[in-house]
Amino acid sequence: MIKRHIAIFALCLIWTAGSALAQTQSGAGSSEKAVRELLNLTGAGKLGVQIAQQLLGSFKKTMPNVPPAFWDEFMKEVDTEAMIRLIVPIYAKHFTVDEINGMIAFYRTPLGQKLTRELPSITQESMAAGQQWGAELGRRVAERLKAKGYN
Repeated sequence: MIKRHIAIFALCLIWTAGSALAQTQSGAGSSEKAVRELLNLTGAGKLGVQIAQQLLGSFKKTMPNVPPAFWDEFMKEVDTEAMIRLIVPIYAKHFTVDEINGMIAFYRTPLGQKLTRELPSITQESMAAGQQWGAELGRRVAERLKAKGYN
């Protein structure tokens, strides 16, 4: 169960950063600076922290015997800069500096700023919907396996 939560946690952090950005290129210095500006504008680091807090909340529920101090200490170790350092070169590989600058321009518009404001709620609601969908899918698989005599 814990391994599953950790895997989901890691995937969510990667997905969060990716979906919050979906943006970047090769050409080290200027592209790295542009990507970092884009990440800042999109609030990717804050979104990663939000996801981590949600997942730790889930861990707390499944492991009530673990003292709250453990989770508090763990959250102090969540390093969004480390996540960003890992993601910058990935996006730099897929987008040009001009494309990144275009995205930066978008995120500076009222619509881009609204997207940045709404993305944490959208992500949270999407995760809840995904959990509900996954639970239903798991229930249906279990029922079918049982009906076919596999379980």
